Amino acid sequence: MNAPLSVVLVAALLSAAVATMPADAASRKKNTLAAVSPAANVAQPPTDRFLACDVRVRDYLREGGAVTRVTKIDVDDARLQLNIHHEYGEAGKSSRKYLRGDTEDEMRKNLRGILDEFAAAAKAATAGRAWYVIAARKVMPDPRDGSGEATSPWTAVVLADFEGKCRPITFYQSVDRNKLDPELSKKLDD
Repeated sequence: MNAPLSVVLVAALLSAAVATMPADAASRKKNTLAAVSPAANVAQPPTDRFLACDVRVRDYLREGGAVTRVTKIDVDDARLQLNIHHEYGEAGKSSRKYLRGDTEDEMRKNLRGILDEFAAAAKAATAGRAWYVIAARKVMPDPRDGSGEATSPWTAVVLADFEGKCRPITFYQSVDRNKLDPELSKKLDD
């Protein structure tokens, strides 16, 4: 009677030891992760005020210019254009987008893409992730060659942070300094 009792007792002890091993390993793993996580948080650089557009905004401003936050983007889905509003007033309407495609289905797919991009731009402006950048013409790449509109030394672009990527929303070929808010015009001289 003594032997079966000792066998049962040994089996119970072994079962208890095996049952506690995974729990011990899990708690050790949690402690290891907790020790690594605070160091990883410290190593991350602080968030830039221009988010994903940090490099582009600064690159455009290297020869002078001004930047202001876009406060609102009105979408005109019938004409496929945007009306941009910034902290100093209204930037004006963007150039119209044109539908591309050989068939109606291709054009409809293109239309959905444009409307999705417009909606994302409006959402970015509302969230404070869009900027109106006025830059010197010599810095800004000219998307249309041979344009006769190049009367002003200033041009502009609207940039937005879409899910961590900087995207140009629209370009303005010529910015008339006389039509700008006096404070914004003064920023061009700084």
